[in-house]
Amino acid sequence: MQKLSITQFRWVTMSLGLTLKKIPLVMKLFFVFMLSSISFLHASDSYAQTARISLDIKNQTVQEVLEQIEAESDFSFFYNDRHVDLNRKVSVSVNDTDIFKILEVVFSGTNVVYSVVENRIVLSIKSSNPVIAQMEKKITGTVVDVTGIPVVGANVMVKGTTNGTVTDIDGKFSLSAEKGDILEVSYIGYLPCERKIGNESTLAIILKEDMKVLDEIVVTGYGGTVSRSKLTNSITTVKEETFDIGLYANPAQALSGAVAGLRVIQNSGDPGAAPVVVLRGGTNLDGTGNPMIYVDGQLRSNMTDINPADIESMEVLKDAGATALYGARANNGIILITTKSGKSGRTEITVNAKVSLSYLNNPYEFMNGGDYLHWMRTAVKNASQVWQNKAGVWQGYTNMSSLTANGAYGTGNLYWDPANPGKPLDGNLDIRAMWSPMILSDDNRFLLEQGWKTMTDPIYGDQIIYKEFDHTAAAFQNPAVTQDYNISLSGGNDKGHYYASLGYYDAESLPVDNYYKRMTIVINADYKIKPWLTSYSNFSFSHRNNQNLPSWSNVSAYFGSALSAPPTLRGVNADGEWVGGTANVQQNRGRYKSDLNMDKLIFGQTFKFDIMKGLSLKINGYWQYEKRMDETFTKDYQTTANTWVRTRASKAEYDELRRQTYNAVANYDISFRQHSLSVLAGAEFFEQRVKGFSASGSGAPTDDFADLALTLTSANKRSIDSWHSCQRILSFMGRLNYDYQDKYLFSATLRRDGYSTLINNRWGVFPGVSVGWIFGREQFMADLSDIVSFAKLRASYGVNGNVSGVGEYELQGAYSNIKYNGEIAYRLSTLSNPSLRWERSNTFEAGLDFSLFQNRVNVNTTWYNRKTVDKFASIPLPASSGVSSIRSNNGSMQNRGVELELNFRILQQSDWKWDLSANMGFNKNKILKLPDNGLELNRQNAIQVYSGNGDELIWVGGYQEGQRPGDIYAYKMEGIFKSEEEVRRIAGSRVDKSVNTYGSGKPLYGPEIWDTLTDAEKANAHPIQAGDVIWKDVNNDGVIDVYDKVYIGNNTPKVTGGISNNLSWKGITLSVRMDYALGHYQHDTQLPWFMGCQQGSFNLLTTSKDTWTPENPNAKYPKYYWADQNGKRNYARTSNSMFVYNASYLCFRELSLSYACDSEWIQKIGASKLSFSITGQNLGYLTKTKSYTPEQNQAADVGAGYSLPRTVIFGASVTF
Repeated sequence: MQKLSITQFRWVTMSLGLTLKKIPLVMKLFFVFMLSSISFLHASDSYAQTARISLDIKNQTVQEVLEQIEAESDFSFFYNDRHVDLNRKVSVSVNDTDIFKILEVVFSGTNVVYSVVENRIVLSIKSSNPVIAQMEKKITGTVVDVTGIPVVGANVMVKGTTNGTVTDIDGKFSLSAEKGDILEVSYIGYLPCERKIGNESTLAIILKEDMKVLDEIVVTGYGGTVSRSKLTNSITTVKEETFDIGLYANPAQALSGAVAGLRVIQNSGDPGAAPVVVLRGGTNLDGTGNPMIYVDGQLRSNMTDINPADIESMEVLKDAGATALYGARANNGIILITTKSGKSGRTEITVNAKVSLSYLNNPYEFMNGGDYLHWMRTAVKNASQVWQNKAGVWQGYTNMSSLTANGAYGTGNLYWDPANPGKPLDGNLDIRAMWSPMILSDDNRFLLEQGWKTMTDPIYGDQIIYKEFDHTAAAFQNPAVTQDYNISLSGGNDKGHYYASLGYYDAESLPVDNYYKRMTIVINADYKIKPWLTSYSNFSFSHRNNQNLPSWSNVSAYFGSALSAPPTLRGVNADGEWVGGTANVQQNRGRYKSDLNMDKLIFGQTFKFDIMKGLSLKINGYWQYEKRMDETFTKDYQTTANTWVRTRASKAEYDELRRQTYNAVANYDISFRQHSLSVLAGAEFFEQRVKGFSASGSGAPTDDFADLALTLTSANKRSIDSWHSCQRILSFMGRLNYDYQDKYLFSATLRRDGYSTLINNRWGVFPGVSVGWIFGREQFMADLSDIVSFAKLRASYGVNGNVSGVGEYELQGAYSNIKYNGEIAYRLSTLSNPSLRWERSNTFEAGLDFSLFQNRVNVNTTWYNRKTVDKFASIPLPASSGVSSIRSNNGSMQNRGVELELNFRILQQSDWKWDLSANMGFNKNKILKLPDNGLELNRQNAIQVYSGNGDELIWVGGYQEGQRPGDIYAYKMEGIFKSEEEVRRIAGSRVDKSVNTYGSGKPLYGPEIWDTLTDAEKANAHPIQAGDVIWKDVNNDGVIDVYDKVYIGNNTPKVTGGISNNLSWKGITLSVRMDYALGHYQHDTQLPWFMGCQQGSFNLLTTSKDTWTPENPNAKYPKYYWADQNGKRNYARTSNSMFVYNASYLCFRELSLSYACDSEWIQKIGASKLSFSITGQNLGYLTKTKSYTPEQNQAADVGAGYSLPRTVIFGASVTF
């Protein structure tokens, strides 16, 4: 397990110090100011927590004393003014004294006693006056909600008096009152209730929820909020609880299935991998497009390095009516993240710890050593004996010599050195000792005692001795351990609030010697400097350190080769030394060094001026500094026996990003009569500067020092590059929200952006408008109020822009240097295009939101239509121009869809609670316009296929106007020829020409044609035989060619969504979260690669046992040939239906069981909360695809990769 050593800790501290040195003075002053504010708040909060008060009162009434105590603390008093003499004069002089001693002084000599419930003080009398007792009686009762759950802490008052109390933990209360008095019962979130006291002495009071109070507050951007009921846009809130259950390196991972229309694609199990996030099908032709991300008002490039434990809520802004306020770059949606802040009250210290075990999720089952030898040797024979010439000699596209040669499946390997009898041969020096298979003999029989095994050769009948080598044990740390620790401190009072956290995340990667580490610090504080001036400060720092896979093996190659490596590798020499080169991960461990370090330092400072009632002005400044240092060094390493790579290549890359954003936003809120109006106006300046350099070299003299300075200085041994860029945006924005009678809603936004990257069209205007009608509050719905709790219609229209992908200086044109006649010359490499415009997305949507049965059922539905115009496209230019292409506005596409969100509060009882939520998003993309290229429908990368109407050809696939992108066309497998008789009957005169399109392929002929060919002609062809695939002949012309491909499916899901269940009983909670994607297909290129022996000697899948043989004519797969890419192409035929799967899936994302300990018990240990949990994460998919993941992003071809590991998480959380 990787741990943070003292040296690493010092490095992090030094890194933070060096980073701070580069921060401008204004940011340093801000940092000091923020820490000072937090120190002051913490001191103030300590005073409130211990309730120590200083008073110096002389000859004032009891009422004045109580009012002063309430003003200087969080205490509230409840009493019957008939029992407490409020006009009595007292004097109190105390210094830093608790509330109890003060009360003793105030009520000394009286019959008043007191009791404390949290911060509420109830005053009463020791004994009743006999006269009063005749008039009053003791009233007891219980306060519950509509589901029967006790309401704890409800205020129970006698109307018109200060006589009152609060309910206890069971919702019970007791107080004295007279017949005819009216009790007022109230609690936050419920409608107040009045009950007149009659002859009864026991009351049962039911409080109904106040929907206006319980109405969720939604963040809309630039400091704006709106209640959920008055929201006229499509915004989904993801709450803090979503990020608490699982274990996430990146908070985007927790969004899988959480938001309707938001697809989160987790196609890599690497701990540091960022998921692909796409909202409503994206705005790019390939179905991609990343939403913009703001954290506490600051733009972030992604969610990497954001600690999920610091997130309080997340809003996903979907429609253009909501995102238009962000204008220029918001056409793919906006994600607003709000981090945690302190709450008024005592200081809380929370410690969270999670430890997980991640297990390799291998989608493929490979053969053991014995089966591998059997089937590999059989495959070689099949490929060597395809047909016989007239002399009766077998011909094929290989020969059987490899069966007796040295190698993974050959028997020509040696254990003893022929030149030194009795001495084992060194597999690192002689390739004949690298693999284990040999013919069993007396000289090697002793190896059976060392665990070697034997099998019967299916070709020659010999006994073969071999050793089994487990590559997965060598290549993977299984399980991989992840640790996640977080500690936070929060609190506040009427002067301000603070939140500070420290997080440490340490994840082992499944590939050996790889890991991902992250440390985060977050400090948020607000402080009321003056009644009219409040300061809001944010600070965050993160440090990340990665160890990546070696340079000679990327993720796909590592998993593909490590999982499928031949199991017959010897592994170790006789003396125990590792052997095998790159085929054996253990031999090269530690020979590749990768050290990626990234630091992010972010500040935010806001001053809010409350100018007058309803009018405020916020001045905001945000600064972000990032630096990345990536160093790699490759020591000498062995690839195979006696073969070394001695480049000793070294590379270092450094880059630095600085962002600064300044904005001023004024807000004016006013309500009059039945009107409510909120107006926002602001301006913003954004600047981003990036600079960096990279250098590489090779030929270092030693493995001991990974230093570029030691690399060779000779020609072509070193290279260096540097870069810098700057972009600026100046913006003006405004928003107006209006409602009448809390029923008729209107909202409008407008933003104007000027972007430095563009030239003649720098300024863009982006409007948005939305309306809503809460018809559930109309009189005609009154009779349905018991059924329909809430109902609203809404509609919106807006415009967004996009400039992503356009380089900062691209449109100005560029020259590059070349050598001409030995001299340096310059030529035009990029044409200037000053007229490029913004991409613009115009979106209209309509929605219906309603709640039923006292809000037990909540439904949100949305229909949207987005059209993106002026899309960027590269227009090819003639070669004579010297420039390959030019970027222009020449394209448009459409996204249409429907979204549905369902929330059910199925069970709401005192002990039992059951909540169920589900969402669904249907989306369909269509290309409307492509650059004119003179072709039909301006098609790009399309292919021709038979239409099914004779020899008629049509263009399909690729990009075409009026079509949905992502269609998959493939050869259709109709079956397998079970016998030669069936071959003659179905394909006697068939010709298969399609293989010629792949370079090394040869045409295949049916037996009627094959029998007419000469031996010379047969040498350049192959026969169609029993065990081969029956391919669909679309036009029935007896020829299989490239036009015989048929439509199989589309690679983009039609429907995505999620399902979440939470069932709790007392302190035990069971949570289940699933997500799904439906309607998409994948072409698995890895499975046919394994099954077609296309790697030559690598291992085979167990599915290969279900291939055609004369003894197994009804097999699922065709006859097994070695190196099929050079032969029959049963497997290697590009895009065939055998390996195109319906990739629809239901993912069992999380299953969690948690227990919150009883409050009375944990208070004995000085804590207020204590919980434990166990969670299963990424448990598996219900799917038909056989690829490593069904979540592959919009790609027809899926190879090997890092599948999501199955993970068990143990968690504990305690709050003091």
